[in-house]
Amino acid sequence: MKKYAYIGLLLFCLSCTTDTSPIDIQTITTEVKTMVEAYTNHVNNKGLKGVDYYFSKDDRFFWVEDGLMQYPNRESLIKGIEDFYPSVKNVTLKISQTDVQIVNANTVSLFIQYVQDIELHSGFSFTLDGAMTILTIKEGDSWKFLNGHSSIKKPRGGNQS
Repeated sequence: MKKYAYIGLLLFCLSCTTDTSPIDIQTITTEVKTMVEAYTNHVNNKGLKGVDYYFSKDDRFFWVEDGLMQYPNRESLIKGIEDFYPSVKNVTLKISQTDVQIVNANTVSLFIQYVQDIELHSGFSFTLDGAMTILTIKEGDSWKFLNGHSSIKKPRGGNQS
């Protein structure tokens, strides 16, 4: 009986260990930066249609804009894009900085500084100059946005002393 208890204890302890295999930082960094570049090229060459390819299908997906939970799930963000897309004539996205922080072999946090020029069919155009933080996860062989936050630069009011 003791023999089975020891075997059970051994199996329990082995199941509680974490994966200590080394993380290939260079490969993960390259993969994630390549995905960001592909996303940027997609936006610049094809517009907003089809960008949902880069969004995780995980139930934990969400997107925050300027401090508000604008899109609590993937479907709401896709609907927002689909509703906005017909009014868009052109989108130009420029990434000036991408910082990659590897959390583990399947999770990476990104900080991205960007400028996005949007021209509407109505003739109105505007520029978003800001930053995004994006948590990406590996799904199969590709990296996807799990959740993110985008905000635009705003001057701070009042006395800053």
